[in-house]
Amino acid sequence: MVLTPEPLEARWCGRMSFSECLREQLETREAIVSGDAPATLLLVEHPPTLTLGRRADPSDVLWSREELAARGLEVCETPRGGEATLHAPGQLVCYPIVSVGRQIRAHIVRLAEVTMEVLSAHGVPQAEFRMSTPGVFTPRGKIASIGIHVSRGVTVQGISINVDVDETLFRSLISCGSPDMSLVSLRDFAPEDTFSLESLSHEWAERYAEAAGYDLRLG
Repeated sequence: MVLTPEPLEARWCGRMSFSECLREQLETREAIVSGDAPATLLLVEHPPTLTLGRRADPSDVLWSREELAARGLEVCETPRGGEATLHAPGQLVCYPIVSVGRQIRAHIVRLAEVTMEVLSAHGVPQAEFRMSTPGVFTPRGKIASIGIHVSRGVTVQGISINVDVDETLFRSLISCGSPDMSLVSLRDFAPEDTFSLESLSHEWAERYAEAAGYDLRLG
């Protein structure tokens, strides 16, 4: 008997505030737990936002309130693990809201492996996953950060991939608790590539669905 793959409803949301997107993720998780929604993948770009995970320290935010306001940077708390992370225009953020049970590490590794496949396809060399500071690193610096939250076996949050981020925004925080961490974007490696965030989001969704064994339904 051949089993039909579980559907994965994926959607490119465009520019969406972090707080609104988090609220949608949490509502979707409740619906998945109750059996009223399928596995879901939200693909978004956020306006400038510093997110503080459960281990973040207020001192991780380096800019004053005035500097944050001048650059339109919002500061939001999030239930994910980890410390402070930047979200900004030019960053692709992928939020699989899926059942992982106790396979949390496998889920994190899959997020990284799918991302490394996409990066490799666009000319980023020697990317590697590091669990110590969860994310994807290149020889020139960190290019993607992972932070998730699991409740009743269903995960929210996910991975943020720097595609073409204003590098001055990286100076607003101590990223992931590492003061000396260098942050880079895909555009640093592929200045002539004609990709868009939306096209990259579709590519990421297709690779993730294949790796996780889902039947992708991209809306």
